[in-house]
Amino acid sequence: MARPKIGITIDHTNALTAYEHPYGYSLAVDRAGGLPILLPYKVNTSLVNEYVDLLDGIIFSGGPDLDPAAWGETYHPKCVPIDPARERFERALLAEVERRRIPTLGICLGSQLMNVHRGGSLHQFIPDHFPNSLEHRRMEKDVEQRHPVKLQGDSSMKRILPGEEILANSSHKQAVNKVGRGMRIIATSPDGVIEATEDSTYPLWLAVQWHPERLADEADHFALFKLLVDKSSSGK
Repeated sequence: MARPKIGITIDHTNALTAYEHPYGYSLAVDRAGGLPILLPYKVNTSLVNEYVDLLDGIIFSGGPDLDPAAWGETYHPKCVPIDPARERFERALLAEVERRRIPTLGICLGSQLMNVHRGGSLHQFIPDHFPNSLEHRRMEKDVEQRHPVKLQGDSSMKRILPGEEILANSSHKQAVNKVGRGMRIIATSPDGVIEATEDSTYPLWLAVQWHPERLADEADHFALFKLLVDKSSSGK
Protein backbone atom coordinates (compact mmCIF):
# COMPACT_ATOMS: atom_id res chain seq x y z
CA MET A 1 0.00 0.00 0.00
CA ALA A 2 1.41 3.40 -0.99
CA ARG A 3 2.33 5.77 1.80
CA PRO A 4 0.26 8.95 2.07
CA LYS A 5 2.20 11.91 0.70
CA ILE A 6 2.73 14.61 3.34
CA GLY A 7 3.88 18.05 2.20
CA ILE A 8 6.11 20.04 4.54
CA THR A 9 6.77 23.75 4.13
CA ILE A 10 10.35 24.91 4.54
CA ASP A 11 12.14 27.97 5.85
CA HIS A 12 15.13 30.05 4.73
CA THR A 13 18.56 30.88 6.09
CA ASN A 14 19.01 34.21 7.85
CA ALA A 15 20.76 35.59 4.78
CA LEU A 16 17.80 34.62 2.55
CA THR A 17 20.19 32.84 0.19
CA ALA A 18 19.08 29.22 0.67
CA TYR A 19 16.31 27.00 1.99
CA GLU A 20 16.55 25.52 5.49
CA HIS A 21 14.71 22.51 6.89
CA PRO A 22 15.23 20.84 10.29
CA TYR A 23 15.33 17.05 9.91
CA GLY A 24 12.76 16.49 12.65
CA TYR A 25 9.68 17.11 10.51
CA SER A 26 10.50 14.66 7.73
CA LEU A 27 11.90 12.06 10.13
CA ALA A 28 8.70 12.11 12.17
CA VAL A 29 6.51 11.81 9.04
CA ASP A 30 8.62 8.92 7.75
CA ARG A 31 8.44 7.10 11.08
CA ALA A 32 4.67 7.65 11.21
CA GLY A 33 4.26 5.93 7.85
CA GLY A 34 4.03 8.93 5.55
CA LEU A 35 6.12 9.99 2.56
CA PRO A 36 7.57 13.45 3.34
CA ILE A 37 7.68 15.93 0.45
CA LEU A 38 9.44 19.28 0.99
CA LEU A 39 7.72 22.24 -0.63
CA PRO A 40 10.00 25.05 -1.90
CA TYR A 41 8.33 28.45 -1.79
CA LYS A 42 10.46 30.44 -4.28
CA VAL A 43 8.07 29.54 -7.07
CA ASN A 44 5.12 31.19 -8.77
CA THR A 45 1.97 30.84 -6.70
CA SER A 46 0.20 29.62 -9.84
CA LEU A 47 1.90 26.28 -9.12
CA VAL A 48 0.06 25.82 -5.82
CA ASN A 49 -2.71 23.70 -7.35
CA GLU A 50 -0.18 21.32 -8.88
CA TYR A 51 1.63 20.97 -5.55
CA VAL A 52 -1.61 20.22 -3.74
CA ASP A 53 -2.52 17.64 -6.39
CA LEU A 54 0.46 15.65 -5.11
CA LEU A 55 -0.52 15.68 -1.45
CA ASP A 56 -2.66 13.66 0.93
CA GLY A 57 -1.77 15.79 3.98
CA ILE A 58 0.42 18.73 4.92
CA ILE A 59 2.51 20.28 7.70
CA PHE A 60 2.95 24.04 7.88
CA SER A 61 6.26 24.29 9.72
CA GLY A 62 7.87 26.79 12.06
CA GLY A 63 9.78 29.93 11.12
CA PRO A 64 9.94 33.73 11.55
CA ASP A 65 7.12 36.18 12.18
CA LEU A 66 4.16 36.92 9.92
CA ASP A 67 3.54 40.44 8.63
CA PRO A 68 1.18 41.96 11.24
CA ALA A 69 -0.39 44.24 8.62
CA ALA A 70 -2.85 41.36 8.21
CA TRP A 71 -4.48 42.37 11.50
CA GLY A 72 -3.78 46.10 11.35
CA GLU A 73 -0.46 46.38 13.20
CA THR A 74 3.18 47.07 12.37
CA TYR A 75 6.09 44.82 13.28
CA HIS A 76 7.10 44.77 16.96
CA PRO A 77 10.80 45.63 17.54
CA LYS A 78 11.42 42.09 18.80
CA CYS A 79 10.04 40.46 15.65
CA VAL A 80 12.05 38.66 12.98
CA PRO A 81 10.14 39.23 9.73
CA ILE A 82 9.36 36.29 7.49
CA ASP A 83 10.53 36.29 3.88
CA PRO A 84 7.53 37.89 2.11
CA ALA A 85 7.85 35.28 -0.65
CA ARG A 86 7.36 32.50 1.91
CA GLU A 87 4.32 34.15 3.45
CA ARG A 88 2.79 34.82 0.04
CA PHE A 89 3.30 31.22 -1.12
CA GLU A 90 2.08 29.63 2.12
CA ARG A 91 -1.04 31.80 2.25
CA ALA A 92 -1.97 30.62 -1.25
CA LEU A 93 -1.08 27.04 -0.35
CA LEU A 94 -3.14 27.11 2.84
CA ALA A 95 -6.18 28.50 1.03
CA GLU A 96 -6.10 25.66 -1.50
CA VAL A 97 -5.47 23.01 1.16
CA GLU A 98 -8.42 24.37 3.13
CA ARG A 99 -10.65 24.39 0.04
CA ARG A 100 -9.88 20.72 -0.59
CA ARG A 101 -10.20 19.83 3.13
CA ILE A 102 -6.78 18.14 3.16
CA PRO A 103 -5.59 17.04 6.64
CA THR A 104 -3.43 19.84 8.01
CA LEU A 105 -1.08 20.20 10.98
CA GLY A 106 0.34 23.65 11.77
CA ILE A 107 3.40 23.92 14.01
CA CYS A 108 4.50 27.20 15.66
CA LEU A 109 4.54 29.69 12.75
CA GLY A 110 2.30 27.26 10.88
CA SER A 111 -0.27 27.36 13.68
CA GLN A 112 -0.18 31.17 13.68
CA LEU A 113 -0.61 31.24 9.90
CA MET A 114 -3.71 29.04 10.19
CA ASN A 115 -5.21 31.41 12.74
CA VAL A 116 -4.43 34.59 10.78
CA HIS A 117 -5.71 32.98 7.58
CA ARG A 118 -9.07 32.60 9.33
CA GLY A 119 -9.16 36.30 10.27
CA GLY A 120 -7.54 35.94 13.70
CA SER A 121 -4.70 37.96 15.20
CA LEU A 122 -1.54 37.41 17.23
CA HIS A 123 0.13 38.80 20.32
CA GLN A 124 3.44 39.82 18.75
CA PHE A 125 5.46 39.65 21.97
CA ILE A 126 4.09 37.53 24.82
CA PRO A 127 5.81 39.42 27.71
CA ASP A 128 3.97 42.61 26.67
CA HIS A 129 0.57 40.97 27.14
CA PHE A 130 1.29 38.38 29.84
CA PRO A 131 3.67 40.16 32.25
CA ASN A 132 3.65 37.19 34.65
CA SER A 133 3.89 34.59 31.93
CA LEU A 134 6.06 31.53 31.80
CA GLU A 135 9.15 31.84 29.65
CA HIS A 136 7.98 30.67 26.24
CA ARG A 137 10.98 31.84 24.25
CA ARG A 138 14.00 29.77 23.28
CA MET A 139 16.53 31.68 25.30
CA GLU A 140 19.76 29.85 24.54
CA LYS A 141 21.04 27.96 21.55
CA ASP A 142 19.62 24.44 21.51
CA VAL A 143 17.97 24.93 24.92
CA GLU A 144 14.18 25.03 25.08
CA GLN A 145 11.86 25.67 27.98
CA ARG A 146 9.40 22.92 28.92
CA HIS A 147 6.04 23.52 30.55
CA PRO A 148 2.69 21.73 30.91
CA VAL A 149 -0.09 22.36 28.42
CA LYS A 150 -3.62 21.62 29.58
CA LEU A 151 -5.95 19.99 27.05
CA GLN A 152 -9.46 21.41 26.93
CA GLY A 153 -12.76 19.82 25.95
CA ASP A 154 -13.12 17.13 23.30
CA SER A 155 -10.63 17.49 20.47
CA SER A 156 -8.74 15.42 17.92
CA MET A 157 -5.61 15.84 20.05
CA LYS A 158 -7.21 14.91 23.36
CA ARG A 159 -8.69 11.75 21.86
CA ILE A 160 -5.22 10.40 20.99
CA LEU A 161 -3.41 11.38 24.19
CA PRO A 162 -3.72 9.49 27.48
CA GLY A 163 -3.93 12.35 29.99
CA GLU A 164 -5.23 15.86 30.60
CA GLU A 165 -1.84 17.50 30.01
CA ILE A 166 1.13 17.29 27.70
CA LEU A 167 4.62 18.54 28.55
CA ALA A 168 5.51 20.83 25.66
CA ASN A 169 8.68 22.56 24.54
CA SER A 170 8.41 26.32 24.16
CA SER A 171 10.24 28.22 21.45
CA HIS A 172 8.02 31.15 20.58
CA LYS A 173 7.53 34.80 21.47
CA GLN A 174 4.14 35.15 19.75
CA ALA A 175 0.77 33.54 20.42
CA VAL A 176 -2.84 33.60 19.27
CA ASN A 177 -4.81 36.67 20.37
CA LYS A 178 -8.14 36.77 18.53
CA VAL A 179 -9.11 33.25 17.51
CA GLY A 180 -9.85 32.80 13.81
CA ARG A 181 -13.22 31.89 12.29
CA GLY A 182 -14.37 28.36 12.96
CA MET A 183 -11.44 27.61 15.25
CA ARG A 184 -11.61 26.85 18.95
CA ILE A 185 -9.07 26.74 21.74
CA ILE A 186 -8.16 23.18 22.69
CA ALA A 187 -5.05 23.71 24.85
CA THR A 188 -3.49 26.45 27.00
CA SER A 189 -0.42 26.84 29.16
CA PRO A 190 -0.84 27.62 32.90
CA ASP A 191 -0.39 31.37 32.27
CA GLY A 192 -3.30 31.47 29.81
CA VAL A 193 -1.28 31.53 26.58
CA ILE A 194 -3.15 29.66 23.82
CA GLU A 195 -1.14 26.60 22.80
CA ALA A 196 -3.44 24.79 20.36
CA THR A 197 -6.55 25.38 18.26
CA GLU A 198 -8.53 23.38 15.74
CA ASP A 199 -11.52 23.38 13.43
CA SER A 200 -13.24 20.11 14.27
CA THR A 201 -15.47 20.24 11.18
CA TYR A 202 -12.48 19.32 8.99
CA PRO A 203 -10.87 15.88 8.71
CA LEU A 204 -7.90 17.47 10.50
CA TRP A 205 -7.24 21.20 10.94
CA LEU A 206 -4.96 21.18 13.99
CA ALA A 207 -2.63 23.98 15.04
CA VAL A 208 -0.08 23.61 17.88
CA GLN A 209 2.23 26.32 19.15
CA TRP A 210 5.05 24.05 20.34
CA HIS A 211 7.51 21.92 18.32
CA PRO A 212 6.53 18.22 18.44
CA GLU A 213 9.05 17.41 15.69
CA ARG A 214 11.84 18.09 18.19
CA LEU A 215 10.26 15.67 20.66
CA ALA A 216 9.10 12.95 18.29
CA ASP A 217 10.90 10.30 20.34
CA GLU A 218 8.27 10.95 23.04
CA ALA A 219 4.96 9.16 22.50
CA ASP A 220 2.70 12.17 23.18
CA HIS A 221 4.40 14.30 20.54
CA PHE A 222 4.89 11.56 17.95
CA ALA A 223 1.15 10.89 18.21
CA LEU A 224 0.44 14.17 16.38
CA PHE A 225 2.36 12.99 13.31
CA LYS A 226 0.70 9.59 13.46
CA LEU A 227 -2.68 11.32 13.61
CA LEU A 228 -1.86 13.39 10.53
CA VAL A 229 -0.64 10.36 8.56
CA ASP A 230 -3.65 8.27 9.61
CA LYS A 231 -6.09 11.02 8.60
CA SER A 232 -4.24 11.48 5.31
CA SER A 233 -4.51 7.74 4.63
CA SER A 234 -8.20 7.45 5.43
CA GLY A 235 -9.11 10.20 3.01
CA LYS A 236 -8.03 8.18 -0.03
